[in-house]
Amino acid sequence: MGNLTALNYGASIILPSEGFDAIKTLEAVSKHKATMLYGVPTMFIAYLEELSKNKSKYDTSTLRSGIIAGSNVPEQLIRRIHQEIPNIHEFSTAYGQTETSPVTFMLDAHDSIDKKATTVGKVCPHVEAKIVNSLGEILPWGETGEIYERGYLVMKGYWGDEKQTNETIDKDGWLHSGDLGYLDKDGYLKIIGRSKDMIIRGGENVYPREIEEYFMKH
Repeated sequence: MGNLTALNYGASIILPSEGFDAIKTLEAVSKHKATMLYGVPTMFIAYLEELSKNKSKYDTSTLRSGIIAGSNVPEQLIRRIHQEIPNIHEFSTAYGQTETSPVTFMLDAHDSIDKKATTVGKVCPHVEAKIVNSLGEILPWGETGEIYERGYLVMKGYWGDEKQTNETIDKDGWLHSGDLGYLDKDGYLKIIGRSKDMIIRGGENVYPREIEEYFMKH
């Protein structure tokens, strides 16, 4: 799809413009009575900003579901979507990366708003995942570590780059994501940030994403 925004309309997909345009997307939702909306966080922020300024111009009443993924999704954004487009009651988020084709965790459309706002769901069928420490040891529920994934969706390797492939996928087939997170007692994954982004200050681990999440509440 490249930079195109896709709208699910029955068995059809609507491509409103060659590049992303929030106004054209919302116009397409209104005109074609779209039922599902896809996008990354910045797209949904643009939709909400346009609706806050010109809500009477658009009819979003037919939207009932949507998926947001592609980068970190702020908790406050999920809550805003549910508050400002309340008919999207089957909304969900997902987590993955290009190397995993691309989704390994996903929320069920009927999960609670709190789970949707604070986690990226449970591991997908036929996929394995674990949270490990710097020694590669599996961590208990609730403890933060690097996310490892294994299964049919993991890439064979980087094209023409065996060294990078071996650094990313170990001999047992586990892909080292470089992302930090933890699994709650229900098996839902909470993303904390990137391992390379972590700041150690006064012996404490500081995660930029947690700071960003706090700012978003204001």
